[in-house]
Amino acid sequence: MIKKSKCQSDLRFMHRAMELAGRGQGFVSPNPLVGAVFVKNGKIISEGYHKKFGGDHAEIVAIKNAGKKSPAGGTLYINLEPCVHYGKTPPCAPKIIEVGIARVVIAAKDPNPLVSSHGITALRKAGIKVEVGCLEREAKALNEKFIKWIESGMPFVSLKIATSLDGKIATRTGDSKWITGESSREYVKRLRDEYDAILIGTGTVFADNPSLSGKTREPKRIILDSALKIPLTAKIFRNSNVFIATTAKASQSKINALIKRGIDFKIFKGEKIPLRPLLRYLGGKNISSVLVEGGSEIFGSFIDEKLVDKFYWFIASKIIGGRNAKPAVGGEGVLKMTQAMNLKNWEIKQLGKDILVCG
Repeated sequence: MIKKSKCQSDLRFMHRAMELAGRGQGFVSPNPLVGAVFVKNGKIISEGYHKKFGGDHAEIVAIKNAGKKSPAGGTLYINLEPCVHYGKTPPCAPKIIEVGIARVVIAAKDPNPLVSSHGITALRKAGIKVEVGCLEREAKALNEKFIKWIESGMPFVSLKIATSLDGKIATRTGDSKWITGESSREYVKRLRDEYDAILIGTGTVFADNPSLSGKTREPKRIILDSALKIPLTAKIFRNSNVFIATTAKASQSKINALIKRGIDFKIFKGEKIPLRPLLRYLGGKNISSVLVEGGSEIFGSFIDEKLVDKFYWFIASKIIGGRNAKPAVGGEGVLKMTQAMNLKNWEIKQLGKDILVCG
C-alpha cells in the first residue's frame, strides 16, 4: 500500500523540488524534469535539479552540492521516482542508499518500465522509509510530455492557434501579420523553448516565411510538405535543424538537395502524410513533444484524428470578418454538437490586449 504524505512541511519541500525541476525545461528532453531537496532537522541542506540531457540527475547534483553537510538520517524530497538502471549516467537509487538517507518522499512513480516501482523497491529493501504521492497530480502535470511519450511512444502534441474574436487566422487576402500583439508573440517564443519540435505545413511557410525560433534555444523545425514545394531559401532552412515529412510526390532533385544540406527527412507512402505514423516515427527519434503552429488544415487534421493533448489558443481583440477569411480550424469537423471537443483543466490569461485560453 502506498502511503501518501500530507504534512505541511512535506508539501513545502516538494513544491521546492518541483520548482527546481522546472528549471530544466527545454534542456533535459527526452529525460523527465526532476528536482531533489535534502532536508535534515527541518532545514534544507542541499538541493539540485537535472540541468541537461546526458548530465547528472537531480539526486546526484544535490548529493554533490551537499559538500561536507551529510544528508545521513535526513529526508530526500524528489518529484519523480529515482532510477535504478544504467543509461547516460549511473543509477541514482544506489547513491541515495549510500549517503544514509532515512526517508524519501516521492511525488510520482516513474512510468518508464525500466524504473517504475523498481526504484521504490530498492530504497525500501535498503531499510529506507518511502512515501509516494505527495503532490502527485502536480508532479504528473509537470512531466506531462515525458509521461505521454513513455506510455504511448508518441510525442505530446500541443496546438498553438492565434485568432481574431471571430475565429479567423488571416484575412481573405491571406494577410495574417499580426493578429495578436507583442506580448503574445513573446509568450510564444518562450513556449517554443519548452518543446522538442515545432510543426507547420507548407501554407504557413509560403504565407509567413517564419523563423520558428525560441527565446533561448532552437527546437527542431518539422515541415509537412507532401510534394516538397517549399523553397530551400526559406528561413526554416537557415541551418540543418529541420525535419521534412514528405511523400513519393517529391522530386528526386529536391530530395538530393536535402541530402546535400544534411537535412533529415522521411518519405511516406501515399499522397498525404499520415499523422499518426509520423508521430510514432518522431517518438522513435526521441522527440517527446511537438508544438503545432499551423495552418488551418494542419490544425483540422490533428483535431479530426484526436491527436491533440493540449491547446494554447490566443484570441486578439480584433474582428476580421468576411466569409472567405481563413478560419482557424479546417479539416472535416464534427457532424453534431455532442461530438464537439471540450477543453478540460483550462485556464485563462491576459497578455496585453489578447486573451490566452489554455487547456
